[in-house]
Order: sequence, then C-alpha cells, then structure tokens
Amino acid sequence: MPAACNIVRVEDIAPVPWKNGGGVTRELLAWPDPRHWILRISVAQIRESGPFSLFPGVDRWIAVLSGGSVRLETEGLATVELSPSRTQLQPFSGDLLTHCEAGTTESCDFNVMLQRAQGRLTPHAVQELPAMETTANLLALFVVASAVVTTEQDEACHLPSMALAWWPNPQRERCSLRVAGSHSGLRGWWLQLEV
Repeated sequence: MPAACNIVRVEDIAPVPWKNGGGVTRELLAWPDPRHWILRISVAQIRESGPFSLFPGVDRWIAVLSGGSVRLETEGLATVELSPSRTQLQPFSGDLLTHCEAGTTESCDFNVMLQRAQGRLTPHAVQELPAMETTANLLALFVVASAVVTTEQDEACHLPSMALAWWPNPQRERCSLRVAGSHSGLRGWWLQLEV
C-alpha cells in the first residue's frame, strides 16, 4: 500500500483570478512541483464567456460540477455541451484554441491538465468504477459529495464534499481502494498517473 492519504478541500484554497477576468481558479494539486508540474488538478468558477489559455503540449479534461452548463468550442472540432449531469470528463487539447461559452448561471468546473510528454493519465468516473486497483505512480480521487475510501485492510479515509484525495506511489506498489458515498449520489473521478 502506498503512502497515507492526502486530502485537499476546495474551500481551503484561495481563489486566483483569471487574467481575462472571466473566472477564478483554486489549484488543488500541482505534482510533483508547482513550478514544474506534470499533473495539475483544479476547480474553477466560470463567470463569463471567453477563450481558454493555450497550453502547448498539455492534455486537458473538464467537467461541470454545479451551476449552469457551458459550451466548449475547440478549433477544428465539434462543439461540446457540458452540464452537471454528465458523468465523464471531457478531454480536449491545450494546443488548440478553445472558447468557453458560459450560460446565464455561473458554473463550477473540475479541471485536469497533464504534460503529455511526461506521463499518461487514465481517468475513470467513480459511478462506473467504485473500486480501483492500480500500480500507478500517483492515484487521485475527487469527490463532489462526502465519501469514504477504504483499503483492503479496511482502513478508512473520510473525504468531505468537494475534496481531492491523493496517494503518491513511487515504488509502484499495488494499491486497492473502494469508494462509497455518504449520500445516495456518488459523483467523482479516479485519476491514475503513470510516469
């Protein structure tokens, strides 16, 4: 089993305003180092329509957590409508110009970025995969509502709502975890990073 669970709550992170003034971002994890990250996980408030910043060499994923729907218009691709009812993370490329069309209601979004030349990321919705077994270098789990993660040894990690849990696994040990929601609705994503 890798190291103990690290937990970051969205409400504990100070918001950073976007340069274009269209929203704010709360960075939950920049791994392994904030200045030289391979994986970056954040939650953002989208208040106005506008272009996303370009991130050459970066693969991106997004999901709407709450609030209004948004439309992603990526250069050369079909427009995608994102709403809080959608289960899967929406992938898109940081190399391409992407415009975000906000609705009339502010939305809260979950965002993941990966330096594609430095690792491989595999996301899974917890509704479809409540149990995870992996030997990845890093395993992360974001939950929208409070949840409990248990190990094979029945050790429990209690996650509050809107929180990220993550486990570094430098020795590539086998990690087996299961997540269960405290409420009827379980929504969130496992993120496996291999470098």
